[in-house]
Amino acid sequence: MNPWEDPRVAVGLERQIVLRRSVLESGSRSVGWKVGFGAPASLELMQITAPLMGFLTDATVFGSGESVDSTGYQRGVVEFEVAVYLAHDLGPGASDEEARAAIGAVGASIEVANISLPVGPDQVEGIVAGNIFHTGVVFGQPDLSRAGLDISGLQARILVDGDEVGATDQLEAITGRYPTVVRTVADTLAANGLMLTAGDVIITGSVIPPIPAVAGTKYSFALDPLDPISVRIV
Repeated sequence: MNPWEDPRVAVGLERQIVLRRSVLESGSRSVGWKVGFGAPASLELMQITAPLMGFLTDATVFGSGESVDSTGYQRGVVEFEVAVYLAHDLGPGASDEEARAAIGAVGASIEVANISLPVGPDQVEGIVAGNIFHTGVVFGQPDLSRAGLDISGLQARILVDGDEVGATDQLEAITGRYPTVVRTVADTLAANGLMLTAGDVIITGSVIPPIPAVAGTKYSFALDPLDPISVRIV
């Protein structure tokens, strides 16, 4: 069974697409897509076979260094993700090579999320319908020299109030391989009457386990040798 044929995911996506349409009709602009729960432990916990997918619009894009208001959050988390930028449309059934060829740049991103539902297999529909807890995203400068999804030599460092709390050069260790993530998004969109198109960006899942979002704290992501980005939770 394809992941989007899971009844929980299928119904959740129908509801999410309605939500996305409402956001776009209110004047927001589509930015791209996100994936979540792609780590092996998360796939097992949620009883799913591929990452869940959500959408991004400019309504939740913040500049590096800006503040995200966590008032009303039930359980806020911060995630540190590689962003991949589509230079070409990508339809369903693509190969890894075609997925790589569609990517025109790679960059850093930070996502802020509010875990507002219990996390478990019986909550998959609601989590997908609610856009996988997304509340904000910060993007770094896309590196056009990394077209073709070149992540060679990238080293992720995560800092909280200036203190390093994590580092890895194994960027795909808990997200799954990025070409697979891109293909999953393309296939899921196509199965729901949508298309992964040039100009879209995909944030591919956190390179370390999400960390709590604490008010008054600054979170920085250095995807060396790219310029670092940051967000402050207030």
